[in-house]
Amino acid sequence: MDPYSIIVKFSYIGLFILLILGGLGVPFFPEDLILIACGMLISFEIIEPIPAIPIAYLGLVISDSLLYYGGRKYGRRIITNKRFSKIISPSKFLLLERKFVKHSTLIMLLGRLLVGFRTQVFLLAGITKVSYIKFLIIDTLGSAVVLTLMVSAGYIGGSFLENVKKGILYMEYAVGFLVIVAIILIMIYLSFKYFPKNNFKNQS
Repeated sequence: MDPYSIIVKFSYIGLFILLILGGLGVPFFPEDLILIACGMLISFEIIEPIPAIPIAYLGLVISDSLLYYGGRKYGRRIITNKRFSKIISPSKFLLLERKFVKHSTLIMLLGRLLVGFRTQVFLLAGITKVSYIKFLIIDTLGSAVVLTLMVSAGYIGGSFLENVKKGILYMEYAVGFLVIVAIILIMIYLSFKYFPKNNFKNQS
């Protein structure tokens, strides 16, 4: 089942749970796709902007915080985990860590904004024991940007599709009207062709 269908079925609870799962890297639930689906559903008036947007925002921040605390709790043991090595190799992680020490603020902000970079960066923030207050400030700012961009994209896309659907409906009405007019004109033409005026005069 796709994120769109899940949100339609379970509404705001489904949206929140999907964002938590997507934020933690569960397959088939990419975070950006969930936010775009949220914007589309708002444009279709299936869900309301409030509480959908605050719930989505909370889901982003909570999932990021869970990654942070996962790194803080388990530390470097995460690097040797087979599942984590599929995301990024230990050697690349160590290279990222060296850059992170010097530019932690910029890298955390980019981690929130760039797709496929977030999990490693937020785990690294926890592993290197960056202040949670600092992490939270940067994450809330980055999450606000991502939320605005993705939900707006979904809303605009949903509005476009809705206008296309309305346009198709109007065309169907127009075509139906033209068909009826054409039938009437053909019937008039045939009546004059097969029943000339002279016949009516003779009958009178």
